[in-house]
This record gives sequence, structure tokens and C-alpha cells, in this order.
Amino acid sequence: HIGPTPQLIGIDIQSRAIHNSQRSLLSALPPETYFNHISLLHQSHQHLMNVPRDTRSVGLICYNLGYLPGTTKETQTQTQTTLDSITDASLLLRVGGLLSIMTYPGSNLEESIAVEHFVEGLAMLTTRDEGGWKGYLEGIGDYFFDDEGNEVDEEDIDGSDDCDDGGHIRRIVTSALERVAEDGETKQTWRAFVHQPLGRPLSPVLVTVMRIK
Repeated sequence: HIGPTPQLIGIDIQSRAIHNSQRSLLSALPPETYFNHISLLHQSHQHLMNVPRDTRSVGLICYNLGYLPGTTKETQTQTQTTLDSITDASLLLRVGGLLSIMTYPGSNLEESIAVEHFVEGLAMLTTRDEGGWKGYLEGIGDYFFDDEGNEVDEEDIDGSDDCDDGGHIRRIVTSALERVAEDGETKQTWRAFVHQPLGRPLSPVLVTVMRIK
């Protein structure tokens, strides 16, 4: 919760998701709890720093990426805006705070890979490995995706204009981690975990990271 008075803020770019959440919460909670402690905002999650809040203690930020079940995939989370948002989230969390991100490789593989690299990068901010966290970023490999978001081999894209260059994920993760390092506290320390079913590479993946210092 945030500060001495618990506060829950929900954000979604689709009005249907906001209405569904409001209906579920009102059916499960006393009205005074809902109206005094919960806010639902119909907007993008991209710029969390602009969300009205009690700034003293943000303890938990959760993401359920992808698209709203029962709708088309025309409106779903995007890699760049998601990285912008979880960078803000990392800067907002207090010591002991948890960042939880459910990704969906089956619907946006690029986003899922980028999120995992970013979260691992948070854990690497205090690494003693040669090259430090910047060395980790430099070691992020090349990934190639076609216009439909499918990962393809480099040798399969020669002469094609339908794929990005392989360094896109490395660049956006590097930009995000550099911002956390520059704007966050000097000795911030994170512990990161990835939870996914074995043998099912495109199943949803839960990524969690806790700030311990």
C-alpha cells in the first residue's frame, strides 16, 4: 500500500477493462473501501510518474500485459511503452517493494524478452562480474522479428525489409536501465525471478523483482 492509508490504483487503456474491474471490486468490497481507497484510471500505463498518488511508499506494482480476453489483439501492450512504464515503476518502488509482470510470449514475444532482460538488468546493477551491469547489457544478443512479431533467424532476413535490426531489444533495455541507474538511488539492490512452465515456451511467464536495498 501507499503511506499510512492503503491505496490501490488500477490503470487500463480500455474502458471495458475499467468497467469490468469496477464491477468486480464493488461486488467484493464494502462501498466505503472502494470509494476511499481505490482509483481506476482510464489511460495508458506508459507514464506512471504522472499518475496521482501518495508518493511516500509504493510497495507493489503489478502488470498483466497482452490484450483483454474476449477482445481482438488490435489493442495490446507494446514493447516500448511497457519498458517506459516498468522503468517508472522501478523508480517508484520503496525498499521491500515488489514489481510483478505477467508476460505473454505467445502474443508478443519481443515484449516478453525485453521485460526479462530489463528485470535481469535490475538484478545486475550490483553484480561483481567483470564489466558490471553495463557489460551485461552489451552481452544481450540480437533478436530478429518479422512484422507479425515472430522471431526469425538472421540468415532468413537477408534482403528483407520486414524485420527490424537485431539490436532493438538491446537498445531499449539499455536506455531503460541507464535511466534507473541515473535517476534511482546509488546503492539500489534488486532480486529477480522468472516463473514459467517447463516444456511450454510460449506459455505465460511471470517475472518478479524485489528491491531489497
